[in-house]
Amino acid sequence: MKRNISLANRTNKTEAEVADFQAELKESIDSVVALCRVERKRKREMATLVDISDEAICRAASFTDDLPLANYCGILHLVPRLVNVVTLAEAVPVHGSGTTLPLDLLAIGSRCTNAYYAPKRFAAVQLAFSNPRCRVLIFHTGRFVGTGCSGPMAARMAILKAARQIALQANVHLHIRKFNVINQVGAVSIDATLSCDAFASTHSATSHYDRASFVGLAWRPGGESICCEIYSTGKANLPGSTRQRDLLNSFSRMVPELLRHSNRTDVCELIPDHLRRFHRPKEVTRDDAPLVAHSKANAPIRVTVDDLFGADQEWALGPLNAVSVDELHMSDDEDMLELAGF
Repeated sequence: MKRNISLANRTNKTEAEVADFQAELKESIDSVVALCRVERKRKREMATLVDISDEAICRAASFTDDLPLANYCGILHLVPRLVNVVTLAEAVPVHGSGTTLPLDLLAIGSRCTNAYYAPKRFAAVQLAFSNPRCRVLIFHTGRFVGTGCSGPMAARMAILKAARQIALQANVHLHIRKFNVINQVGAVSIDATLSCDAFASTHSATSHYDRASFVGLAWRPGGESICCEIYSTGKANLPGSTRQRDLLNSFSRMVPELLRHSNRTDVCELIPDHLRRFHRPKEVTRDDAPLVAHSKANAPIRVTVDDLFGADQEWALGPLNAVSVDELHMSDDEDMLELAGF
């Protein structure tokens, strides 16, 4: 480290010093690259081989029989995966245990080994777990919030582990009920470069792209359960759903438009036609669509009073009688009412 610091801070004044510096720098680069190649070779030899044979895939397919993957036929590399599941559960004290609400968060945070509690920053005890890798937030009202898991079953396991730990270490016995998933976040890469400006121009009513505030593009089409937050590199986050089935169905209808505005438009040919046209905007629904003059042949038919009543004389109203100025200035109200026909 000292050698590298001295090499970076050296000031070369003569040509000989510059030549020595370049030679030493080239030697350092060659040594670092050689060490990286040796380490990479060692890592490859130690890496476990993934079994991708037909038998292994058929055995693993049993876990995805209930998922709607028919729309991803030919584009299975575009199936999003779950990266974060946010869950909520309600905890009530066990009868006869002596535990009451509200919970003593200071006692829980001081007795649990993997707890973090900073009441001035966040009013909840954070329990961190490595398997499954997640965090469970415990509030004084008895609510448990789990975040960071990659599946609903792992999130349920994390909530139960948190309840078991505070029962053993903090002597706080709670019964978990009303477990539900409140948000899921998926992740996917379309393996293409997205033109965010062109996409925002086409879907100006349902997308938001402001390069000054956020580098990504947010797209929330109507009728879908997810929001697509995608970057120009093609990597996207898909928050908003509560079921994996809804996540897969919604993204299968959204991915054709993303590919249509990327440099891999040929992949759209592998998607069925009804999915490709699902979110494709029409010219009349676009905010930036040019105004089109309607022809007189397609103009709506205007209905007049004569069309409703015809030319029959019995519907015609009689002429109104003229009123003189003197009659208008009459002071007697009864005379004015009589003149008006009352």
